[in-house]
Amino acid sequence: MLVQFFEWNNPENVSTSLSDLRAGDKVVVQHKWGVLLGTVIGSGADGVDVVGQILHKATAQDFEVVLRNKDKEEFLKKTIKKRVREAGLAMKVVDVKLSVDGGCVIVIFTADNRVDFRDLVKTTATELGKSVRFQQVGARDEAKKMGGFGICGRELCCSKFSRGLRSITTDMARCQSIVHRGSDRLSGLCGRLMCCLSYESKQYEECSVDMPNRGDRLEYGKEEVKVLESLVLDRRVKIVDSNGRVNIVNFDELTSLKK
Repeated sequence: MLVQFFEWNNPENVSTSLSDLRAGDKVVVQHKWGVLLGTVIGSGADGVDVVGQILHKATAQDFEVVLRNKDKEEFLKKTIKKRVREAGLAMKVVDVKLSVDGGCVIVIFTADNRVDFRDLVKTTATELGKSVRFQQVGARDEAKKMGGFGICGRELCCSKFSRGLRSITTDMARCQSIVHRGSDRLSGLCGRLMCCLSYESKQYEECSVDMPNRGDRLEYGKEEVKVLESLVLDRRVKIVDSNGRVNIVNFDELTSLKK
């Protein structure tokens, strides 16, 4: 069974003996980090590690415990942030969660480089009298946790789609002929490439197999021209000749002349 535990992570696979679970059900899970409250997303995936077992469906008492933990989590977050500053570690504490049974503190943080927080774990665990787990997440995961709206005016994709998205690469922007716009125009609130670049990338890849790339030099009207942009969906190409004249021509004209 796939269960979502936190806003910043992908659903995880857990085992269960319950047969009446449905997507959206709240469940209490004996997770490898402690007893956690999660939301059922769907059926489990084959070949994925099992990280825990569902104990039972969440009850009103479980919700009360989670609600009471909110104040404790704020106190723990302030305490741990203070200890991070005192230790001089280059890391940003994003969130702190307390397990349902109160035995484990889960600290979510971001960092640009690898951080050795072993001493911090020991001191905070001793001070708090609990097991402490530090979990590093990326900038995209932080944005997923915080939420917000993109430049399109819609809810952030990373927050809206609980099952996660494909890894976003510059090749997705390149095949859509927008990589030249620069990282500022292609980046989301997290500072990384926008998730929506993945939506049509597969279709663009299929349509652009035989299309020229930006910067390619071809022949048009017995004259050498330079490709400025491939309009993949229209099967047209924007070109510029040696005199600086820009023109948009059908792709078939270029290929026939090139031959």
